[in-house]
Amino acid sequence: MKNNNASSKAVAAIVYSAIALWFAFALITSINGGFVPSPDKPPRTLGLTFGVPTLVLLLGYFLSRPFRAFAHLLDLRLITGLHAWRIVAVDFLVECGRGRLPATFSMPAGFGDIITGVGAMVFVYLMSKKAPVSRKRFIAWNIFGLVDLITAVSLGILHSESAFGILRGAGVSTALMAEFPRAIIPAFLVPLFILLHLLALARRNEVRADSSIQQGGSSQPFPATL
Repeated sequence: MKNNNASSKAVAAIVYSAIALWFAFALITSINGGFVPSPDKPPRTLGLTFGVPTLVLLLGYFLSRPFRAFAHLLDLRLITGLHAWRIVAVDFLVECGRGRLPATFSMPAGFGDIITGVGAMVFVYLMSKKAPVSRKRFIAWNIFGLVDLITAVSLGILHSESAFGILRGAGVSTALMAEFPRAIIPAFLVPLFILLHLLALARRNEVRADSSIQQGGSSQPFPATL
């Protein structure tokens, strides 16, 4: 029992330290303007900061049983509630109104995040009150949130000043999203939210209609039974 507790604490320390280092790197790079792409060149620094930690954490989940066990001990209300931060995407709409972000990026990304954030607060409220929660709606909300994030990233790149900015044209670009502090969103928050959605989907069987949440679900990755 003591060995299991020690192992769990060690995994938690490693995961939290890795996430903290990821955030610190994204923050420092953002402050130094490291995410601002060179004209007509791929956004390599942003791509690596987005992709490498995401891939490492996904591999850790699938390949390490202690890592997976730790992930399944996290409070599902916390995993869900962190998405409430996405309502700050109202900033996209404000900056669009100021002419600093393209509407074709700001509208879908902004409203998608706001809807996801509001949905997160609703689910956390129901779980906290131990009210019935629809598993199908929980799954649908997570899928919607994932699609929103993927859409936002894709549109952000396609409207950027990098080599992939094929939709930029002569209008305003998404250059603002590569500057501090907003660059932290695509470099750290978006991939983190993607991982949280995937973890919530992996633990979807813990959401039950007769009670808000059954903590401590199976440690098997992405169970197939709905």
